[in-house]
Amino acid sequence: MTPLTVHCATELGNTSEMSLQLEPVWSWMFAVAALAAVLLVVRMGYPGQIRHLSVGRRRVLLGLRLGLVVLLFLLTLRPSLVLQSQDESGASLYVLLDFSRSMNTEDGAGGATRREELVKLMDKAAPLLQSIGKKTEVRLRNFADQLTPTESVTAEAEGPMTALGRVLELSAEEMGRSRVPAVLLLSDGRQAASGKLDSDPLPLARRMGRLQRPVYSVGFGSTQAGTAALDLALQDLDLSRDVFQGNVLPIRIRLKAAGAQGQQARVKVLLENRKGLVEGQNGPLEPVVATESSRPLALVPISESAEEHLLTLQIVPEQAGDLKLVVEAEALPGEARQTNNRVETIIRVRRGGIRVACFDIIRSEQKWLRKINDSSRIQLDFHPIRSGEFRDRNQIPDRYFQQGNYDAYILGDVPASAFRPEQLLSLARCCNQGAGLMMIGGRENFGQGGWAQTPLAALLPVELPPVNQQLSQAQKMLPSRDGLGHFVMQIAAPEQNRSRWDQIPPLAGANALTLKANSLAQVLAVSTDGAPLLIGQGTGPGRVLAFAGDTTWQWTMQGFEEEHARFWRQIIFWLTRKETDDSQSVWIQANPRDPGLGVPTELSFGARDPQGRPITDATFEVEVTGPTGRVVSVVPRAAADMSLAEFRETMEPGDYWARVRASRAGQVFGNIGVTRFHVVARDPELDDPSSDFALLREISHASGGEFLTEQQLLERLETWAGNGLPGLSLKRQERITLWDNWPTLLLIITVMACEWGLRRRFGLA
Repeated sequence: MTPLTVHCATELGNTSEMSLQLEPVWSWMFAVAALAAVLLVVRMGYPGQIRHLSVGRRRVLLGLRLGLVVLLFLLTLRPSLVLQSQDESGASLYVLLDFSRSMNTEDGAGGATRREELVKLMDKAAPLLQSIGKKTEVRLRNFADQLTPTESVTAEAEGPMTALGRVLELSAEEMGRSRVPAVLLLSDGRQAASGKLDSDPLPLARRMGRLQRPVYSVGFGSTQAGTAALDLALQDLDLSRDVFQGNVLPIRIRLKAAGAQGQQARVKVLLENRKGLVEGQNGPLEPVVATESSRPLALVPISESAEEHLLTLQIVPEQAGDLKLVVEAEALPGEARQTNNRVETIIRVRRGGIRVACFDIIRSEQKWLRKINDSSRIQLDFHPIRSGEFRDRNQIPDRYFQQGNYDAYILGDVPASAFRPEQLLSLARCCNQGAGLMMIGGRENFGQGGWAQTPLAALLPVELPPVNQQLSQAQKMLPSRDGLGHFVMQIAAPEQNRSRWDQIPPLAGANALTLKANSLAQVLAVSTDGAPLLIGQGTGPGRVLAFAGDTTWQWTMQGFEEEHARFWRQIIFWLTRKETDDSQSVWIQANPRDPGLGVPTELSFGARDPQGRPITDATFEVEVTGPTGRVVSVVPRAAADMSLAEFRETMEPGDYWARVRASRAGQVFGNIGVTRFHVVARDPELDDPSSDFALLREISHASGGEFLTEQQLLERLETWAGNGLPGLSLKRQERITLWDNWPTLLLIITVMACEWGLRRRFGLA
């Protein structure tokens, strides 16, 4: 293909290029040879046919015939015109200017704010941007968590928080399909937004790179701002937001100390007191009192200029309900910024928590038994009992036997002599007043442990001979006739329960238990030989179990960990009369319960029937009352066995109360479900004023741009003003074919018709 090129100038400084392109059907050699052959045939044969005509007529007919041949030859070359033009119109340069409150940090030259430094740079760049604006539209945008068009750049910075990911996303939406050769990002890089309010800026920057929209960033401020100033900060609060009344609640939190060397930080826990208050009212925050079970205070000596400490505190909440919990580091003298000294959240303290005291020697059974602490409802406090030559050193605290401290007691392979006589009396008194009691297999308990001479002998449903008889062979544990349907023995669905017990590994051995004469106790589990292994009995307000085994831990080693945990949890529930679920029929929960400013929280809610099964055809009305008293309704959406709703209006710090009402077939039923969540008052935009240039670099590199200094930006703008932006010109191409259109066909027909008409007129046709 041999193009013929002709240049011509167009308006607006753009240039256009026009070329004639030939694409022969055959090779050039074959095409020229075919043309020569046809011309030779016409030259040798055609003149003889018209030699009797006058010279003028001969020339006209020969010219038409040769013209037709040449015209057909040109068609085999398939000619076309290609128009190419350089288009610089329709492009835009975006300049994104950080408008967030962190830009008010005074760490510039002479105490200037970051925004003031930005304004100075824009003043220097204004002539260059005006020059660029002659060919390219320059769009100025202020940004924080939103994108706002602006005509002028002022020193005010009022945006609530920086959300760089959201800003890049909004910028991409505004750009649409328009050509954007470059994006300028002027910011301190301080990313404050998190969660659903903001998205990760790096994937969005890579997307801009794929669209040929490189981001050139310039950083303002200091990356070391505030590190030398005196400051205590609490971060990474880690605790269960759902705890049962009376159970220990561990609290882990990170303390960061800067500029406090030689001083002591005092970190304490405060808990809301809601006595006498109704839902919707906030109670006073009171310091948690230290007890044997709670450690609500930590004193942390600071020895270096920058330190981190992971602290572990614990409390025992005694009030039920949604309570505000605060962990606070007391401000040090001279500490200016105190908004990060305090972390707040909402915990739900539920009624029905169970505390169990377990006394046993160190052995495998109690090790695995303590795993039921994984349940937030059950707290098992294990006290090891020394045996052998150290048995005289046992010191058991009296708090275990104070009325109301524990809901159940488990006695392992321990003799009665490990307890003082007054402790045994207190233990019997607790059991007679409703606490559960269980004795499990061993060699130095039951009768051989001297329990027949204690006040607990009357409570136990088995005989207590002086020597414990042992079943040394493996004992397969199976539900008895009475135990098959008993709550304690339900380790699987009713139709699968018996077969599942058949699969459970046998106990390595067991005590030989004998029921008391005329006892009303129930045998719940037996061996394959019919020996009783688990015996239960009610004792007025309390319940008692005697268990012959002490090797259920082997179930977990052979793949039955879930059955082991369920068996022991159900034992605890039965001993404490908590086997029935008294939860409210309409419920609601919030997650997270301590969102940051602007971070949405998800409400999950539903209804259940008296058997605890979810009601799937209920409809719900949900409303949230904010800290200012404004009520906002939210729209539910269906999910599996529950409904969900997202609440996004969390820009006011403080407590929010969510309420749900359920109806069925137009009739309201059940209680009004209530929950509470707290939007933290901490300000992530200002808590740490340090600039983050590393994030700006990552954004620029991911998009194919660069991280520039102020001077480098001015030099780059000067280059763009003189030579144009990279990728500014867009090459457009238009092809016009000359051989496959109706004018060409009409020309061929016209030439052929003229020749044929003349030949007919001259008497040749």
